Amino acid sequence: MAANGGIIGPVNTISAGKNKITNTISTGSSTLTTLSGTRLVDALIIAGGGGGGAGEGPSSPGSTSGGGGGAGGYRTLSSHPVTGNTPYTITVGAGGAGSPGSPSSGSNGNPSVAFCTTSTAGGFGTRGNDTAGPGGSGGGVGGACATGTAGTGNTPPTTPSQGNSGADNPNNSSPYGASGGGGASCVGVQATSGNAGPGGCGTDNDISGSTVGYAGGGGGGAGYPG
Repeated sequence: MAANGGIIGPVNTISAGKNKITNTISTGSSTLTTLSGTRLVDALIIAGGGGGGAGEGPSSPGSTSGGGGGAGGYRTLSSHPVTGNTPYTITVGAGGAGSPGSPSSGSNGNPSVAFCTTSTAGGFGTRGNDTAGPGGSGGGVGGACATGTAGTGNTPPTTPSQGNSGADNPNNSSPYGASGGGGASCVGVQATSGNAGPGGCGTDNDISGSTVGYAGGGGGGAGYPG
């Protein structure tokens, strides 16, 4: 199952010289009202990740495993100007659904939006002979036939980049594992000697007060020896 996105922050600087940290991780839209003294915020905005794909099982020559979904877009705001005692709409994107059954692709995640900044949803993973979804980070390609194309990351482009591409799956061999989806800091990893590839690495951030990794890509599915 793909992970939901999240918006962590803002850090509300108040007149007393202290900071308030607000976490918003429930999917859907909500309203965040700044404190009266707030003038600047820091925020971490992460979209919902893409769902993984599914292959056709051990009896199929076309695709035996599904590629991993891409991470939702990873974006940050630093000292972003706001108005105190003012409501702002926050939208947290849900993760995309995994494939409903073999053989098929997963679904893209959903974007997250805060303070006029959008993080793009993660792209879906796919079976071996389809094109994976583009997005904040792109989805990976399944195993066996493996003629599909990985999803591109940082789509649409942002500066700095909000994510990376998934991995394709060339020269796939038994046991026909799938490749991983892209993550915030690294591209997805190709299946090697038929063994499934992990998702791309996420990015560490300490906005919550503790250093935590966010927006890692989904790993590829295991295949079947043949």
